[in-house]
Amino acid sequence: MYQDVRLRLTKLFTAVLSALLAVLLGVCFYFSVRQQFSLQLSSFTGQSYTVFESIKEQAVLTSQWLTAHEENAGFRIYLWDNGVELFHNRDHANQIRPEYSHYLSTQDTGRTLHPQEGSADVSVGKRGLLPEVLSYRKQLVKNDSILQICFLQSLKPLHARIRSSLLLYFILFLSSLCILALFCWYFTGRLLQPLLASQESQNRFIAGVSHELRTPLAVILSNASACEKAPPAEQKTFFQVIAREGRQMSDMLEQLLTLSRADSSGLALQIAETDLQTLLLETYENFLPLAADSGHLLSIRLPEAELPLCSCDVGRIRQVCHILLHNALSYTPAGSAVRLFIADGAYEKEISIGVQDNGPGIPDGEKEKIFDRFYRVTSDSSASKSEKGHHGLGLAVAKEIVSAHRGTLTVSDAPAGGALFLMTLPLET
Repeated sequence: MYQDVRLRLTKLFTAVLSALLAVLLGVCFYFSVRQQFSLQLSSFTGQSYTVFESIKEQAVLTSQWLTAHEENAGFRIYLWDNGVELFHNRDHANQIRPEYSHYLSTQDTGRTLHPQEGSADVSVGKRGLLPEVLSYRKQLVKNDSILQICFLQSLKPLHARIRSSLLLYFILFLSSLCILALFCWYFTGRLLQPLLASQESQNRFIAGVSHELRTPLAVILSNASACEKAPPAEQKTFFQVIAREGRQMSDMLEQLLTLSRADSSGLALQIAETDLQTLLLETYENFLPLAADSGHLLSIRLPEAELPLCSCDVGRIRQVCHILLHNALSYTPAGSAVRLFIADGAYEKEISIGVQDNGPGIPDGEKEKIFDRFYRVTSDSSASKSEKGHHGLGLAVAKEIVSAHRGTLTVSDAPAGGALFLMTLPLET
């Protein structure tokens, strides 16, 4: 499916860009042709006028003089003396008469341009795109006779140059088309990479949910089956197991709903001015029994100075503190010290809440991964005993909550060993 979408997008982008390129090259080619024709016309006009002025000054026109000017100017000179044709020689007559006849035939379907005063009359030939012949016609009275002059220049060399330019433009277009196709293929690959990563993440997410739900469901079903066959005195134990696994499933589903809301439309926060010192004291008191049962030394450190109120969702921030403390108590061995504190600072723009332990810590290669969904650090043997009840969603939920408050949640090595989680919140959201 990914390759099919990529191919379709590549074709679409290539077609659109090729059309734009074709229009651009067409416009460039058109103006290039017009410029070449304009230069040709300007050159012909200037030379025709110069030769005409020279003829006016000549007392006698010789074949040698006319032939020399034809060769220098690059056009034909057609003369009539009182209506009688004048030629340099028989070859000149055989050459110029067909050209003039062709010029007259183009006049039937053509038009005349006057670029400037005294310039050439330009006949647009039957091709309709560019003239085939340029003409400059004048007459003068010389020695009591009327001399009519017509300068004719064929544009076949210009048409040949234009055809060469057209071929060059076509080759350029084909080359650019190949480059565009390769670029679009690369660009669509980069464009679809986040979607592919999102799809893979979604697949991993679904696989993780399925895996995490399979175990408690199997435990519940097996205990329910055993409960049916057990005597009433032993059924209480099976009911307790079913209730415990049900609570774990409920907690996991609540975390999944939180992540789903964050992915779809963002978390809905109930912002209020909150005293973080009071919040941390309540959290500390709530976790003291759990820390005592697990053999941990839980402590709290608060600044002596009065702290400013923080605009936050008190329920969500309490949830983050619960996640961090619960992880610290679960993934560190008994006897470890866990501390909840507010980091020292100026408290003008932000405030930081930290949870620090002196357990085995988190390897550097896994510090970023622990915020991924369903990811758990399993390299530590002491921690593996406490993994039950953890689904690898807590830190992902905490990260989403802190991000919704425009804050940051980071992990680093504690100075005395262990892990240090630091949640930084802006004082105004």
